[in-house]
Parts: sequence; C-alpha cells; structure tokens
Amino acid sequence: MRFYYYHLFLLLTLLLPLQGIAQSETKSEVIERIDLGIEYMSKKEHLLSIEELFSAKEKALQEGWYLQAFTATLNIGTNYYMMLDYGEALQYYLQAYEIAINHLEARQKKTVYNNIGVLYIEEKDSIKAEEYFLKAYNIAKQIGDKEQIGACAVNLALLANEMGKVDVASAYIEEAEPLLDKKKNVILLAKIARVENLLLRNQLVQAERLALKTLPQLDNLSIVAEGATVNSKITLLLIISNIYKQQNKYQKAREYALIARGEQKNIEGRIEIYERLSTLYPTKDLLPIAMAYKDSVQIASDSLDAKKNGALFKSEKVKLQIQNYKHDLLESKKIREQEKQFFYKLIIGVIVVMGFLIWLYKNNALKYKQRKKIVELELAKEKSDHLLQERQQQQKEAMVLLEKERLKNELERKNRELTAKAMSLASKNELIEEVVQSLSSNVKIANDVRLKTQINDLKAHLKNDTQWDSFFTHFEELNRGFLTRLMAKHKKLTSNDIRFLTFIYMNLSYKEIASLLNITSQSCRKRKERISKKMDVPDHISLQAYLSAI
Repeated sequence: MRFYYYHLFLLLTLLLPLQGIAQSETKSEVIERIDLGIEYMSKKEHLLSIEELFSAKEKALQEGWYLQAFTATLNIGTNYYMMLDYGEALQYYLQAYEIAINHLEARQKKTVYNNIGVLYIEEKDSIKAEEYFLKAYNIAKQIGDKEQIGACAVNLALLANEMGKVDVASAYIEEAEPLLDKKKNVILLAKIARVENLLLRNQLVQAERLALKTLPQLDNLSIVAEGATVNSKITLLLIISNIYKQQNKYQKAREYALIARGEQKNIEGRIEIYERLSTLYPTKDLLPIAMAYKDSVQIASDSLDAKKNGALFKSEKVKLQIQNYKHDLLESKKIREQEKQFFYKLIIGVIVVMGFLIWLYKNNALKYKQRKKIVELELAKEKSDHLLQERQQQQKEAMVLLEKERLKNELERKNRELTAKAMSLASKNELIEEVVQSLSSNVKIANDVRLKTQINDLKAHLKNDTQWDSFFTHFEELNRGFLTRLMAKHKKLTSNDIRFLTFIYMNLSYKEIASLLNITSQSCRKRKERISKKMDVPDHISLQAYLSAI
C-alpha cells in the first residue's frame, strides 16, 4: 500500500503553494530558489536541490518570510526521504512543523502530519502512521476542505485495511467517495481501497467485479497522473491476483501477478510481487518455480539493501556538503561584517571631509556672493542685448513671412483665375463638341458635303484652339520655373504629356481634363497611368502630389 502514500505525500509536497505577491525582489529570488530546488529534487539531483532549498530557507527565516521558509524546509525533508534517510527527513519535517505552528495556518500543519505518517509507513509502524494520518484528517475537517477530508479518509482507509480494521476502513471509504467528485485519481484510490476491503470481508465476487471494472480506468492518463497510474495499477493487479488465489484460480492469479511484475520497476515493490508469486505454485510439480521466485525475493532483497546502503552513503555525503555549505555561509557572514565595519569607517571619513569642505565653503561665501553679483549684472546686460537682437531678428522674419504669405495668396488668386479660364474653355469645348455630335448624328447633314466640311473645321478648331497657347503662357508666369524643372527632370515627356500634367497639377478632375483635351474620361485615366509609369512615380505617391513637390 505504500504506493498510495508515496503518491499523496509527494503530491502534497510538490504542489504546496508558493504563490503570493512578492514583497521585494529578494523575496522573488527566494521563491525562484525554492522552485529550482524542487525541480532538482524531481530529477533526483538531491545535493543541488538541498543547497538551493537550504539557502532559500536561511534567507526566508532571516527576513521573516515564513511560508517560504516552511516550504523550503519541508522539501529538504522530502529530499532525505527520497534518499531513504528517514531519520534526517523526520528532523526537517519537525522543523517545518515548528514554523507552521508558530507562524502559519493549520493547512501547513496538516501537510507535515501527512508526510510524517508516510515516514512511519516506511518504517512499518502502522500505529504511529495512523496517529499522524488522523491528525491530518482532523485538521482537514477543521478547515472544512472537503477534497482534503476525502483524501485523508482514503489514506486512513488504506491503512485500516492493512491493519485488518475492516469496518473502520469501510466507514472511511463511505465518507470519502461523495467528497471526491473532482479528484478523479483519489476516487480511483478509494475504489481500490473498497476492492481490498471486500476481499478482506471474503466477498470475492463483488471484489472481483469492482476490481475488473476499475482496472481499465487506471490506463486513462487523462484522468490520473502517470506516476499514480502505475503504482495504483500494480496494487490493484496484486489484489486481483489475491482474489483469484482465494478462489483457487491459480492460473489467473499468476497471470495478474506477472502483469504486476512487468509494470513494477521499483526493487522494493518487486520483492512483494516475488513473494506473492512464490505462493501461487501450490503443487509439487510447480515447486521448482516457487523456489525460483523465493530466490528472486532474496536477490531483490540483497539489491534493495545495497541500494539503501548506497542511498545512506549518498545522504551522509550530502550532509557533509551541507556542513561545508553552512561553514561557507558563516565565513560569508564574517566577511559581510568586516565589509560593514569598513563601510562605517568610510562613512565617518566622508563626513569629516564633508565638514571640512563646508567650512571652506562658508569661509569663501562672502567673496563668492560678490563675484556672483557682478556676474549676474554682466549676464543681465548680455541677456538684454541678446533679447534686443532676437526681437529685431523676429521682426525681420515676420516681415519675410508676411511677404511670402502675400505672394502665396497672390499666386493662389491668379491660379484660381487661370483655373476659371480653363473651365471656361472646357465649357466652350464641351458645347462645341455637343453641337458637332448633334450635327454628325443628323442623316441629312451627314450627306451634305458642305456642312460636313464645316463640321470637320469645328473639330479641327477643338484640337487647335490658339487660346491654349495664351493659357500655358499665363500658367508659366504664375508658376515660374515649374515647366522648366519638369522637362529637365523628365526629358522623355512630349508636349501633350506636359499639357496633361499641367491640368493634373491644377488638380482638375478627369471629366474636366477630358473636356479640355477633347478625349474621354477613360482615355484620360489611361493617359495618367501611362505618364506615371514613364516618370517612374512610386505607387504609394499620387501623381498630383509628385508634381507639387517638383
């Protein structure tokens, strides 16, 4: 049954809340150290883990951050537990308990009780284990945490089954199940406890039915954490094997025991499985197999003893490293004290020097004030002269701006007049074009050679209106140098292109330009695209904006 306790113990230790708003950057660093220590512990790098946790614990105790000190101390104990040094683990759990009772809440006390109970399970002391599990259970009831009550009740039920207290175990199971709706993994542990309880009551049919129904659920990793699944599954497989043994179905009993052996990677767990297998070959012809499993028990026990000796050696090595680390901390404290003393002496020296400098300052204060007054008068005169020059410059700049504004307004006025003239020409051309189109569509007139000739003259007049020369001469006077700069920058432009660009520069619409040039709006749009490509105008800049910048 130790698989359950180990899982719940490790879960409570690793998930102990470290959250909370850090009071300072230093406290945040302590929390990061604890997280790093837990990460090292999960990778079984116990020396690195204990170093980080010990450092975090010392700093947290120094600053009065008791939740962090508790968490660090508790996880130091867990490191020793994982190294099989249960005595050292118990010492750190008791230190964590002292921090909890003096500074923290009942929830932390409950965690310590649960972990101590697990230690006594490992030491095969069921009475002590039950005592501490009951303490954790009673605290869970005091704080009213239903899920924790259910988890503690499952622990007690499993232990009661081991101790043969069948009715007590059943009562705890009945209490736990309704409280664990959201704790799927603990519910499965409760079901396993019930299967074992039914087996102890010799209700083999009901036990078999519930066990075979629960077993597939242990393969659903979305419901149960992987580590818990393996341990819980092994335990349930052994229970099923025992059920079939009680029914004298030795073949099935062996099948499930062998499946459990295949799942179990832990040497200590395999010892129990080998012992179980050695009892499942009752006939004389199968006796050699049973003896082979007995030998496997001895081999696994020897391996376990060697592993424990190695773990204890490692634990002693870690203790030595921690002693060295404590010595280094003490030396570091001495160095810091020496640095403080030097710092205080330095401050005193600085104060003396500052006093001397203040005396010099006061001794020369009168002369300094006199020199300062003279300098201030000279600066005031220079400032007055500078302000006068600035005002004169501002007046000149204002006159220049006014002149520029006047010229700009005059240019805009003349451009408006020029635009109005262009629009007048456009209206005249539109009228002539409408008359020409009307006459051209008349069948009688189309057959009259003389009228047809006159219509052609009108069309020629639209294309060769001499007033346009006057218009562009006036445009060049108003926008002096524009056409010159345009032709210098884009030498490939034709006279028709320049005329078209003049209208674009004046911000005329496609319809207005089409009327002036006696073309369609579509032709006007295409001409604009063609000229833009000829001038290499970027796509993100309009042609009118480009011309305005020339």
